[in-house]
This record gives sequence, structure tokens and C-alpha cells, in this order.
Amino acid sequence: MVIGKLPKLCARRYPNKKATVFQGSSQTFAQFNTRVNQLCSVFRAHGLSKGAKVATLLRNCPEVMEICMATAKMGIVLVPINFRLVPAELKFVINDAGIDLLFWGDAFKKEISAIRNDIQVKHTLSLADEYENLLAEASSEELELQVSPDDLFAIFYTSGTTGGPKGVMLTHDNFLSAAINHVIAYQLGPNDVCLHVMPLYHTMEASMMICQFYVGGTNVIVDAFDADEFWKLVDSEKLTHLTLVYPMLRDIIDVYKEKGYVRGTFRHFSIGGQTTPTQIMKEALETFGAGSVFPVYGLTEASPLLTYLPREDMVINGEKSRLLGSVGKELFSCHVRVVNDEDRDVTSGEMGEIIAQGPNVMKGYWKREKETQEALAGGWLRTGDVGTLDNEGYLYIIDRKKELIISGGENISPHEIEEVLYKHSAVAECAAIGVPDERWGEQVKAVVVLKLGETVSEKDLIQFARENLAAYKCPRSVDFVEDLPKDPVGKIQKRVLQQQYSQ
Repeated sequence: MVIGKLPKLCARRYPNKKATVFQGSSQTFAQFNTRVNQLCSVFRAHGLSKGAKVATLLRNCPEVMEICMATAKMGIVLVPINFRLVPAELKFVINDAGIDLLFWGDAFKKEISAIRNDIQVKHTLSLADEYENLLAEASSEELELQVSPDDLFAIFYTSGTTGGPKGVMLTHDNFLSAAINHVIAYQLGPNDVCLHVMPLYHTMEASMMICQFYVGGTNVIVDAFDADEFWKLVDSEKLTHLTLVYPMLRDIIDVYKEKGYVRGTFRHFSIGGQTTPTQIMKEALETFGAGSVFPVYGLTEASPLLTYLPREDMVINGEKSRLLGSVGKELFSCHVRVVNDEDRDVTSGEMGEIIAQGPNVMKGYWKREKETQEALAGGWLRTGDVGTLDNEGYLYIIDRKKELIISGGENISPHEIEEVLYKHSAVAECAAIGVPDERWGEQVKAVVVLKLGETVSEKDLIQFARENLAAYKCPRSVDFVEDLPKDPVGKIQKRVLQQQYSQ
């Protein structure tokens, strides 16, 4: 099975059913497949064939999905580009990947103008000015696929600490294996309607798109997150599920309570990106009911998920309530371990690095053999995340290795500190980071966003932490800010904060 077969299968099974919905307009699966075939003709007219590379610099829209499926049909490699990158970063990604054709959106005229003379691309196509005209003139003849499961499907670039971003190579088999895992875990079927709110260049959102085409479900697309608009779409489009990060869930809960919305057809939120504070998990379950929310864990290199916590395990009271801090157990074709520096499995409750195997694990990093060997040493994906397993096999994320705070020789988990701070009634968002300290190496700083209308002093918040944490783990200082830096999917960027406070 390959991804390029999905549009044709959906068009045959559900020709008149909505495939996509965007800004009040929709297209059926039959219409979608026709446009994908036309786009394949456009690719051929530009001299593209199997193995070529097509990049997208686009905000969320149905055309992103059309391009994804057309490249998959032809065996062309998709390169979705993070539209938040600055021109220098865009230039690096485009030239590093070796792009043959770049689709760009009207919102990025300034960026394209800045890099046009410095990028090595055979063709650039404007979505606003050229896309529809090209499709209108193209043949919609169905292709005979010449694609294998182990062929490269896409290269997703992730942030690198040195030498620029790394391109993660994912095959058709990687992505479809992940999609099957998601379909089982999320219990998806043809009646499901998924809202895509996170950027489609992200593996999580791209994976959910593949899931919807795998089962014949509808994709509702928005190009920006708005909690009020979310509840309106639940009512109008009968949404059933959404993947998001916890700052978005916080807003959704607040709007739900403020405006008296009803849950309606909506079944569940899945939360990824960062470990969700248990206080927010509890409030979500209290607000929307049992089974309404569950966490997932993964990374781009795993297409992206490795574990999930079944909805039936998400309870507020009783013995299972301890699982509110867990990201669950490994998905069905995955093998997840926690190991020490000698690659031996740690004991229950002991910290170690999370490593994984499975058909969803990447082929490697594009043009980076050394980094590939390091990341896949011994046949296991090295996640760089620190975690623990309990005696029932439930995984708990401690933190990224690089985000652990080391003070006086003690490893301190930022997540543990944040869990405590979120329990304070005035705290809306927070991040704990390590800042340089001459005596101890590092000391703990908390950066905090307060809830609207709430106040608390630095001294009182530190005292609150001291009542709930060992003294060496407590913040030595607190900064109050209006917003925390976040990436396009809403994850708090601690690296930005660490750079900001490194002096």
C-alpha cells in the first residue's frame, strides 16, 4: 500500500462525500481526486518524475492536501516548509533539499522576493496567480502508480542545534504504518470529521490528514487557531476530533464555559507536543467528561507518534488518576524502551533515555550520514527525551535531555516544577528553565504568564513552590511576562527563553 492510492480509493467508495472543508467551501472526494490527477499532469508538464522534490511554502488550505497526494501518486518527494522561517532559514532548507518545484502562497511574497536570487529551484509557482489556471488546462487522466512502500514520501525539516535544520526522511511505509496506529488508537471511521488547526507542514497534522483519507473521513481546515471558531465548527461541520497542544486546550475550555457551548458530536481531543500539566488535564475532563481527552507522545522521526494513553485510562479519581501525568503505552507496531547510558533497560521509576523501534521510524536524515548513525545507533531511534516507565509499562516524560536543569550536580526536571506552578490559581502558563549560576552551575528560573485579572508576587510564588517541592528544585527567581514564545504548533520554546536569559 502507498499513500498515492488513497484519493482514488476514497473517490470510488465515497464520491459525493465531503473530502475537505475550508472557509465555507467544500469539495467531494471525487472532485478532490480529479484535481489531484490534474496536478499530476502539471508536474509532468514541468518535467517532474519519480524522485523529484516539490516544496510547499503555504498556510493551511486544501491545496496543501492536493499537492501532498499528487506528489505521493507520482513518487515525487514532498518537502513541507515551516512558514515561520526567516529568509536565511528558508534559503538553507530549499537549497539543502534540492527542490525542483516550489509552491508559495501570497502571504510570502516578501520572503520569496528576498531569496529568489539565492535559491536553486527549477520552477516556482504562485498559488494565487497560477495554480487554478494550470489545473484548468491539465488532464485529469488517472495515473498508473509506479511507487513502492519503501520509496521516500517526504522530507520534514526539524530544528537543529548546529548546522541548520535536519531533513527527516519518511517513506510511504513509515507514514502509513503510523496512520494505521492512529486509526486504531483514535478509533476512527468514515463518519469522523477532523479539524486541522496545527500547520499541515507538521508531521502530526499531515499524519491526521493521511488517517482521514485512509478511512474516508472529512478534513475541515483552518489557517489559524480560534477557540470560539472551533466551537462554531463543531456545530456546523459536526467535528469529532482534534489534535492540539495544551495552550490551545486552555483557550477552548475558557470559551466553552464563558459562552455556554455544547460538546455535540465532538468525541475527543488528543494532546501532543509537550507534556500537559495534570491540572489542565483534570479541568478538561471535568468540563467535557470522561474519555474526552488523551495525551500522545512522539517526534518527527517517528512519523510522529510512539505512545498514547487510551481514553478509558483518563480518570480524575481512583487508582488510575495517577495516569493523568503519563503519555500511555506504546502504539501497536512500536517498541518503546527507557535505557541508561549503557543501553540497559532501567528499573521501574528510574530515569533514562526513551528509545524506539517500529515501521514508523524514519529512514534517516537527508544528506547527514553521521547524524543518522547517531540517531539510529544499534537499530533504535534515540529520541533525546528522558522518561520513566512504571511497573505496568506506562511511560512518563521527564524532559528533553537538553532541557534538564543541573544544579549542584542534581538533575532537576522543568516539568516537575511547572506541574506545581500550574496548581497556583493565578498562573495561566509557565516555563521553568536553567540559567547560569557561578556557584551551582545553574539555578532555576520560572517565566510566568498570569491569568487575566490575577496577581501574585515573585516572593509568594516562590514560597508556593517551596511548599510543594524540595528546596533545590524551587525557582530562585520569577519573571512575569505577557506571552511565552511558542512555535507554530503552540509548543513553548524553552530554547528561546534559555537564550534570552543566558546572560
